[in-house]
Formats: sequence, structure tokens, C-alpha cells
Amino acid sequence: MDDRARKYLSSRDENILLIYGIRKSGKTSYIKNSLKGRKEKILYYEMKNTNGKENFQLLKERLRFLIGIDCTSEDFESLFTAITSLDERIIVILENIELLSKFTSTSTLSWLKKLAGKHRVILTTRDIAFAEEAEKDEAFIAIEKIVPKYYESFDPLRSLPSSKQLTFFLVFGSSEFAISKIDPEESLKRNVRNLLLTSESAISEYIEHELFEDLGKKSYAFLILSLLKDRRMKYGELVSLTGQKYNGLLDKQLNILSELGLIRKSYPINKKVDRKKVLYEISDNLLRFYFRFIYPNRDLVEMIGSKAYYEKYIEKELDDYFRTSLRTVLTEYLEKASLDGKLGSITLIGRYYIDDEREEEMALITEEEKRIYSIFYDKRVDDEMFSKERKRIKDLTGGEAEVGLFSTNGFTFPSDGETCISLKDVFSLKA
Repeated sequence: MDDRARKYLSSRDENILLIYGIRKSGKTSYIKNSLKGRKEKILYYEMKNTNGKENFQLLKERLRFLIGIDCTSEDFESLFTAITSLDERIIVILENIELLSKFTSTSTLSWLKKLAGKHRVILTTRDIAFAEEAEKDEAFIAIEKIVPKYYESFDPLRSLPSSKQLTFFLVFGSSEFAISKIDPEESLKRNVRNLLLTSESAISEYIEHELFEDLGKKSYAFLILSLLKDRRMKYGELVSLTGQKYNGLLDKQLNILSELGLIRKSYPINKKVDRKKVLYEISDNLLRFYFRFIYPNRDLVEMIGSKAYYEKYIEKELDDYFRTSLRTVLTEYLEKASLDGKLGSITLIGRYYIDDEREEEMALITEEEKRIYSIFYDKRVDDEMFSKERKRIKDLTGGEAEVGLFSTNGFTFPSDGETCISLKDVFSLKA
């Protein structure tokens, strides 16, 4: 995505770049990467959730100190007008732009459109309603919401063995914020205790206060997330478990969580029109882990302590959690590998229905072939296992599909990068 922002910064189009994503999703890091090598002066300001007067004065001071301009403006509109009148082109970055509308009585977007006619304007928001409204306006170039991938944010962990990188990713997700808090010298157990089972840790504070604040007004949001945990569910199951009827309210909540990047829909690649086969799941591994192991039992963690809780309620279930979560790694790997030209021309990736009832976890379809991947956790795949899987897939599909393998423990025979994917392949990818 950095390329899109860089192209925008070098363009002369009279438009605005909008970036949206939940808190700590990497919006600021994305902007910083895009600014590398730029010569223009940069006016950067993050809107504070306080009041208009404080934000106005701070922004005015930022303009004076960073750009070297003393502005006599007394309101936001005249301040933006003064910036518009600057002779040299600058880059204006305003984070949490949705807060500005709380402090002003006239249209925020009208000022920003004028500003973008002269300068480059980058806005960020975590307010999906603002983002959706902005996307309807032709003045905006709205990029996709920021959803970090595993290969974009694990640089601090690259020196670790692939197996340890995998466990950290499956527990802490891929946001730069979470990865930066991990102590790579410590075990997974120690990091989980320090970062997730301790209420005062930065990650716990983020999940339980900042993220929950964003979801506080979204009825059923926590119920949906706590039901999904690390599993995938059909719409009908969620209707039943939430006690809702088919009246549109659940749809609205699911759409909100989807737009925030917290959940995603999984469509069977060969039955996309069959709504009954659509599955919902939590997108981010950190939240998957949190809602499976911590959210239901926060009081118990406080009662018995982090060490006892980890050993009794987490440690014994980790293999099951890792096994069910491996598809997130494989999916992201296949998507990225296809973009890098390593897997041919991929047209579809996802679940595949052999017939109306039988389903395979992951399939990849290119212009040349159909390949169904079998996922092996904690097993080293030999020729005999490969042959059995090939026969099983051939029998299931009537010879229409080849078999691919994804193994966390590698293979005992020479393998190419397309058919046999190891953790070494997975963690060799770079953004």
C-alpha cells in the first residue's frame, strides 16, 4: 500500500488521501514509510479528544514551529485558509480527523478540499462512519483500511527460529504496536503473562480501554467477538447464539465489525452465491487469542495469578489454537506469494466445496490448475503422507485437483515452493 501513498504525494491531483483503521492498526507507521525521501515541509498534527480551543492552539503552534509561519487566524477555517495561501507546497497530515467536526460548525471537508488544491493532504480516521461518508465524495482517494499482514511487521523477530516466529504471530497478531512489545529473548509463556495476562501492560491497556472504547456503543459487538473467538461461524449460528432474529440488527453489527477490520467473511470460492456457506471469523490473531483465552476469564486471572492461569487454562490448549489458526498464515502467504509472482497467475484463494456438503480448508486456483492444500501441524511430511493426500484429493475431486502441502515441520523429501510450503518459505517473505 505504501506505493499508493507515494504516488499520491508526487501527484498534482486536487484530492485528499484518507487512511482508516482501528486504533494501533499501523496508520501512522504507514504514513511514515510513505514520507521517506520527501523534501517538502510537513505539517503533522494528531487531533486530541479534548476541545476545539486546545486543538486550535496546538495546531497553530505546530504551524509556527514546524513550518515557520506566524498565523493570526482565530478559527479553524481561517487557519486552513492561511495554509492554503502558502507559496510553497507542503504536506499536511491530520490524524483522527473525525474529531475536527466536533469542534466546528461549518463543513470540515470544504476547507480540506481547498487545502488539497494547493498542497498534499493526508487524513486518518478510526471512525468508520466518517470514512464511509468521505468515500462518497469525489475529492477523496480512500485507500483500503489498514490491516497489517504477518510479513509486514515482524522485523524484530526475524532472527528467531521460524517456529517461534509463528507462535508469536499466532498469539500477538501482526500490528507493529503489538510486535514491538514482545521480548524476543523471552518465551511465549513469559510474553503472554507479561503482555496479556497483566492488566497494566500496554497491550492489555490497548485492548481493554482504547479498543473497547471504540466498540462501546456497538451493541452485540463483544458478544459476537466472544462467540467467534478462534472459530468460524455461519450467520445462522450467530443469529441463534445472540438471540437475534433475522431483522437486520445483527447484519448491521457484523458490517460494523467488518468495516473496522475486526472480523471478515470467508466465502467458498466455488459457491460464493450460497449465503448459507459464508463463515465469519475474527481477523486479527491478537483478538482471536484474547477472546478465546482471556476475555471470558479476566476475573479468574486476577484471582489465581497469571502463572497458574496460563498453565491451567492456556498451555494445554495451545496446540488446538495453533492448528485452527494456521489458515490465516497460509492465506496471507498465498496472497503475497502470488503478488510476488511465485505461484503463477492466481485467480482464487479460499475454502473449496467438493460437493454440497464436503469442504476442503484451502484451495488455490490459477489459470493452469486447481490445487487443494492440506495443512499439517507439528508433523514432518514424508513421501507416504504426500502420496496418501494426493490420492485422497484426486478421489474427492475426480482427478480435477492437485494436492499442495503446508507443513510447520517441513518435509523429508525435496520440495518446490509451490506444492510444498514450509515455515522457512512463509517467513522468508518481506513486505
